[in-house]
Amino acid sequence: MRGKRMGTVLAVACLALAGCSGTGTGTAPHPSASARPATTTQQDSAQPSVAREEALSALLARRAAAVRDRDRTAFAATLASTTSGFGLRQLAQLDALDQLPIGRFEYGTPEAAPALGADRLAQLGPDAWVARVEGRYSLKGYDTATRGFESYFTVVRRDGRWLLADDTDGGTQTQAWDLPDFTVVEGDGALVLGSGPASRLRPYLALGEHAVGQVRDVWTGSTWNGRLVLVVPRTPAQMAELVGQQAGSVTQVAAVTDGPFDSSGRAGADRVVVNPTAFAGLQRRGQQVVITHEATHVAIRATTTRPVPLWLSEGMADYVGYRDVDATEQQVAAALFAQVRAGRGPTALPSAEEFDPAHTTIGPTYNAAWLAVRQVADRYGTSTLVRFYRAAASAPSADASASEVDAATARAFQVVLHTTVAAFTRQWLASIRAAAAG
Repeated sequence: MRGKRMGTVLAVACLALAGCSGTGTGTAPHPSASARPATTTQQDSAQPSVAREEALSALLARRAAAVRDRDRTAFAATLASTTSGFGLRQLAQLDALDQLPIGRFEYGTPEAAPALGADRLAQLGPDAWVARVEGRYSLKGYDTATRGFESYFTVVRRDGRWLLADDTDGGTQTQAWDLPDFTVVEGDGALVLGSGPASRLRPYLALGEHAVGQVRDVWTGSTWNGRLVLVVPRTPAQMAELVGQQAGSVTQVAAVTDGPFDSSGRAGADRVVVNPTAFAGLQRRGQQVVITHEATHVAIRATTTRPVPLWLSEGMADYVGYRDVDATEQQVAAALFAQVRAGRGPTALPSAEEFDPAHTTIGPTYNAAWLAVRQVADRYGTSTLVRFYRAAASAPSADASASEVDAATARAFQVVLHTTVAAFTRQWLASIRAAAAG
């Protein structure tokens, strides 16, 4: 979705052509903020000394260098124990990071987090404290920007040195490299990260490679680098955790495009995160539609800087996804046509609220958006559709209001398509009713 410049967009979870019993996918609510640590006491009034924070900064710099250099010995030297649960998890994390084409990897300045409770201090020692640290990384050859990640490190003094003892005393964000049995497979234009074995991930790689080609055929004249990163966890709960959502909010969702926007409004480090359960319920062609849909979001987010209405962004992604799929209009839009025949069809282009899976069944909404965008392509051609989209993506700022986004879209209708939103909507509604009656 891209009605607002949000960090997460969702893809079609279930398609009529795929023989799936679900209802489809839609737009998620804003990604939840990262969790903050639950503590038993308030922050101590005495601030941590500058010396200990400087010492931790130096330790984290050595840790980041060890990740970049794939130096296991130097990495282990930053840990209070390599045999504790935390230490073993950290070494497994390093093994996972070693499989990635790491470009940048660094930590920012530590900040003191809320103080540890008395019981925890009794376990770790009176000098123990928790630091909140923002990190950044990129994948070489894939990302054109960095992604941030947040860690809460519990720091202890051992033999006069500050060392890392845990990361569970706060809201440490789960990252792809934290997935169990982490494996990486790579092709010419796609990289797949997930829980192994590699044989489980290779089918996703084939889908990703094909999707890149499909998007390039439509989204021409752009500076997109044509690279796609897919993340394939083992469970829906892991998927939800990776994208900062509640597990129950992703049941209609087969995949999510997740990533930050830079100050200009572009995304340069997107990840397509798959919901393995919803995805497994799709036939192969339905799976291809989902991945191509998400790859379209990745390309557009990387090459435009302004929001458009959700019906246009999601309809465009579905248009590209369905272009080479052998399916009829009746199969693809069955859920929408059923609503029309029941007297509950749309009366206007879909609103942002209609894409929210937490509040409605959004399969028909996606159908409606797809038919609207396809109407543009059928009447004016694909190249004009792309020009129309780019013209619509011209609101005053990346954080433009809904009214500003609508105004930019109305201008695009006039300048590119030489029509109005009202006239286009009437034609679109008439075509929907005719198709449902047929």
